Amino acid sequence: MKKLFILAMCAIVNFAIYADNVVIPQASVVKIFAVKNKPNYYRPWANYPATNGTGSGVIISGNRILTNAHVIADHSFITVRKRGNAKKFIAKVVIMGPECDLAILDVVDKDFFEGMKALEIGDLPKSQETVRVLGFPMGGNNVSITEGVVSRIEPSQYTLSNRTLLTVQIDAAINPGNSGGPVIMDNKIVGIAFQSRNSGENMGFMIPAPVVKHFLKDIKDNKFDGFPDIDINISQMENPAMRESLGMTKEQTGVLITDLSLAEQNLEILKKHDVILEINGVKIANDMTIPFRDDEVIIFANDIWNKEIGDIIKFTLLRDKKIITRDYTLGNPKYLVSTRKFNSLPSYYIYGGFVFVPLTQNYLDSWGNWWKNAPKDLVHHKRKSKISKDREEIVVLSSVLADDMNIGYQNYGYNIVTKANDIKVKSLKHFVEIVDNCDTKYIKITLEDDDIIVLNTEKAKQSNANILKRYKIPNDRSNDLKSKKFLGIF
Repeated sequence: MKKLFILAMCAIVNFAIYADNVVIPQASVVKIFAVKNKPNYYRPWANYPATNGTGSGVIISGNRILTNAHVIADHSFITVRKRGNAKKFIAKVVIMGPECDLAILDVVDKDFFEGMKALEIGDLPKSQETVRVLGFPMGGNNVSITEGVVSRIEPSQYTLSNRTLLTVQIDAAINPGNSGGPVIMDNKIVGIAFQSRNSGENMGFMIPAPVVKHFLKDIKDNKFDGFPDIDINISQMENPAMRESLGMTKEQTGVLITDLSLAEQNLEILKKHDVILEINGVKIANDMTIPFRDDEVIIFANDIWNKEIGDIIKFTLLRDKKIITRDYTLGNPKYLVSTRKFNSLPSYYIYGGFVFVPLTQNYLDSWGNWWKNAPKDLVHHKRKSKISKDREEIVVLSSVLADDMNIGYQNYGYNIVTKANDIKVKSLKHFVEIVDNCDTKYIKITLEDDDIIVLNTEKAKQSNANILKRYKIPNDRSNDLKSKKFLGIF
């Protein structure tokens, strides 16, 4: 018995010594508590009531916590808690990458990291490989571990940004609270859990290791540049008649450029009706795909998203039935309707009770499923309009705060502003400059449907103070629109 007891004790000691040299993944997972104050883009001078939410995170190199951007978006206060410890530590956001739904947190009290080990970033798993999802789903206090199999690897849309990037679908359950937690294989992070599919049971998505590595490389200079893209519309070329009409041989395959932004047309690198045959020497199939791994294929744009802003790629093109090559410097296109922004206040301007705002993705989100519920004119601009020299931003007459000076206009709302005193409006800031500097008795505001609003400039300015007081609005404009001469409420 004594001998057995000694052997058992030796085994326990050996295990303990072994465990000291092994990273236990669940010990590196933390629970995140976020208090959020989301701005109200319909009433842009106010916030919605504060809400509380939880998510997950994981310790990586440099005593950093990696999590989802949506876990801490629009935060006002963040705390974190590690496994087996009831104490909450104050955390701060180091950097956010809304485009890829990733963020880095730091903890003010460095004692938090004592005894915790960072997990390494692994590689992209293969289909049918088994992974484990770690996190704190449904508000639990202990780390949850679910196991699943990689079922699909392909680009899809990230809910937070509407940006298409590489994702991995797994058949492990991902529930609220799992977001930001690591997906583990061989004790390395192969992904970050970030969204589930409502129509499927025990089905979720993770941000794969290549996207995570891209994010971490990008932020080495302490700023997030994003993922490059090219603002072009392309068409598949699976139809033989289409290929023949453009002078393609039977051996040639590619995709057709059907539209591109004005800026790119001026560069004359790519042109409408060019056929892209190859990207960096890799042939593009008629269905827009290129070889991926083993016998897999993937949309050719993924090769662009893997690059960094400023990288140069080489296109092999068929133009006017001649093969040419063009070098293209990658950037991140700017859109007329800006993408979602977080932890910043909305822009707005109130004049005579008329509330003017820029058309942004955040503003469209006020309608929930904006593509179904938002006014058609606004949705059209979101999908079709592109930035140009004459228009940097779309200005919307959002609503009218009722007053005796705007009688007859009080039913207006969600109207696009095109001109002020016959001057084309480039942006909300430009519109404010036109109105503030107006020295005529009347100001004429032209809307996209050619309706005209005419206001007495002196009465509009005089009425502002009463309107702001009546509706309990602190200022007639957001801070970003205040000039050095601006002294407050009129």
